[in-house]
Amino acid sequence: MRKLSPLLIVMVAILSACSSKVDVAVDNPSKEEVSMYIDSLHVVVPPKEVVWVEMGKGSHSVTVDGEEPVEYDFQKKFYMLNPTQSEYLMYEEIYGTGMVTSIIPSQPVTYMGLDLGEMEMQVVKDLVNEVTWDYGPRETLPEMIEYYEGDRPTLVKLMDYNEFFEAMSQAADAE
Repeated sequence: MRKLSPLLIVMVAILSACSSKVDVAVDNPSKEEVSMYIDSLHVVVPPKEVVWVEMGKGSHSVTVDGEEPVEYDFQKKFYMLNPTQSEYLMYEEIYGTGMVTSIIPSQPVTYMGLDLGEMEMQVVKDLVNEVTWDYGPRETLPEMIEYYEGDRPTLVKLMDYNEFFEAMSQAADAE
């Protein structure tokens, strides 16, 4: 019978530990500080900031101050918590030319009370959201990306209402 190398055992233990962690971004797009609890951890998020929390996979209690606790089973690697229950707009930025089918289906979009019509965008507003985007709120998309034949020349962006109104203002100024 062969013995396992101590190095191999340590590597397996490290890989196992890494895969059982969940990274959670607690976002606050508002002008006021927000606080909440994840289990017994008190998290305070300054205005227009993100605070990252690392925790183990599994069920956790999320409590926004003044509200009832919400139990959620965190099984994926990345999540965003939205303690202000703000609306975010997720869209796909396409780089280059050619036909690319969006991964976000075309659907009627109402954002911040505005009817934007039929668009390939999605409103994100839940307390707990699995991260399915490449760039989050207040992260700037690159002007160019490098991609290879067969890759999707796209990035998915999640914008908060501050970014949305800034983009609308820039579009109006450009006209």
